Amino acid sequence: MKELSSPFTFFYKFVFILIWIVGFGLGTHEILLDGPDNPKWLQYIVIWASFAVFIFFSTGTVKKVSMGKKTIQVSNFLRTEEIDISEIEAIDGATYLSPRLVWFKLKSPSSFGTKITFIPAIRKAKGIGKHPLVFELTKELDL
Repeated sequence: MKELSSPFTFFYKFVFILIWIVGFGLGTHEILLDGPDNPKWLQYIVIWASFAVFIFFSTGTVKKVSMGKKTIQVSNFLRTEEIDISEIEAIDGATYLSPRLVWFKLKSPSSFGTKITFIPAIRKAKGIGKHPLVFELTKELDL
């Protein structure tokens, strides 16, 4: 099996959001503990929650993905599922997000849904644009 996911997948899925929630909370604990009496309290709560939600929806749903000759193996670190390559309808990726995300759209839903998102290994060429893996897999799988 060829590993498509970055070795940092676990970090981005679990640790990064925890660092944000705890780090921001500790850094601004005086204002947050003051409660609504402090005029900046609501502003800090909104910023804290907004970034936590953004981080969760951009990296909290990523999976660990490996590819064999006829299947892709998808894991959320609790369970693993094998999906036939013929089930892949399209491959695409994020252009401006960091880390870059790549996703498979499936023809029929798996237990992980119809969109499998993962963080690919480190990019070979830096700059704006989709990760080169999007183009490699599209060509390799003839999509």
